[in-house]
Order: sequence, then C-alpha cells, then structure tokens
Amino acid sequence: MSELLNIQNLNKSFDGVAPVKDVSFAVSKQSITLITGENGAGKTTLFNLITGLVKPTKGNITFNGNNITGKSSLEIARQGIIRLYQQPRLFKNLLVWENLVSAAHNNTGNSFLNLIFKPKTAKQEDETLEQKALDLLTKFGLHELSNQTAGELSYGQQKLISFCMIAMNGTQLALLDEPFAGLNPQTIERFSNMILQMRSEGITFLIIEHNINEVLKVADGHIEMKDGKIKTINDIATV
Repeated sequence: MSELLNIQNLNKSFDGVAPVKDVSFAVSKQSITLITGENGAGKTTLFNLITGLVKPTKGNITFNGNNITGKSSLEIARQGIIRLYQQPRLFKNLLVWENLVSAAHNNTGNSFLNLIFKPKTAKQEDETLEQKALDLLTKFGLHELSNQTAGELSYGQQKLISFCMIAMNGTQLALLDEPFAGLNPQTIERFSNMILQMRSEGITFLIIEHNINEVLKVADGHIEMKDGKIKTINDIATV
C-alpha cells in the first residue's frame, strides 16, 4: 500500500510544556491505525496538529505528497482530512438526511452566492446530494432514520449518523476520537463494520480509543504514545 500521511519530527510547545515531542510515523492508504496512551500522552494534541487546529513548533506533516504543515483547518479539511469528535456534532433540528447533505456542501461549492445567482445549479446539486445521502443510509442499514430529526435519535444513533457524514464529503483520512465511547456492544460491532466498509472504499483511519481490544479487531497498525513521544509502533505505521 502506498503512503498517505507522513509525520516527521513533529513538536508542539505551549509556554515551555511540550505535549508532542519529536513524533515521526507514516500511515498507508486504506489502513486503520489505532493510537493509544494514557491521558496526557499527547494524542489529542497530535490530532489537533494534523487537522490544523494548532500549528507545530517544528516538524513536517505531509499528506498525499503535499506539505500541509501549518495550514488552516479549513484548507486541510478541503484536502480530505476529516475529524470526528467523541460527541456527535449534528444539527439537531434538521432531518438525518439533511445533516448528511450539509456535510457535503463545502465540497460542492453550493454556497449562498450559488443559491442567489445559480439557483438551478444549486437545486440540482442538492437533489444529487439528497439521493447520495439516502443511498448511504440504506447501505448502512439506517434508512429508517432518514426522516427523523437528529435530536430525536439516541446517542448511539447520533454517532452512527455523524460517522456516515464522513462518506459524504470526499474524505480520504478520517481521524476518530474515541468513536466507541458510550456505545453498547451491538452498536460497537455495527460501527466497526462501517469502518471496514469505508476502508474498503478508500478511506484511511486514525483512531484514538481507550477500548483497545475492540479497535484491534479491525486495526492494521498500533501506535502507543507516552509523555508526548512515540513509545511503540507496530505493523503498517512505521518510523
């Protein structure tokens, strides 16, 4: 498998405190890599650096052969890196399929100006995205939820829907922050199957998770962090 993400000598300091220290690893395309470590190990800061929420003190991040070090979170998202937080981030008053369509708008250019100056184009794009959303929900066995508002769903259902949004917007690399937290075993199994399905369709995953055994069932690689550094790396993720 070819390389998708390469991190070299990444460091981040905040007023003399360094939560990430000389971190280097690479991730192959269509892989699933688990990142573990105790609280304070640097996992969240690492995700913040990859997604552009904070800028590194030094080091380089290369994605798809392009240097994305220090770019804004919007620029990085548009290149195909999406982060899914532990708590679902949905528009609670919108229908489920409308939430999925909203996730795709940034990539289609269906902006407020399009609605004013190109209403026909905007309408066609929305119809295409609506069908894509409904097809996606059907594929993952969630079609019965499509016309419910997101606020009506259970916590587990909201997490499954927020995960579906990844497949709506051209994601190449998905960063998942404790995706299994708060889920029952049946929903965890369903989530795992969705991860495997999306991986088979070209999406690569980096996953922070305390439920290590469950992620290891689907992971190809495992990175363990301690005190801001890489402690061990196994399988496809290599220094």
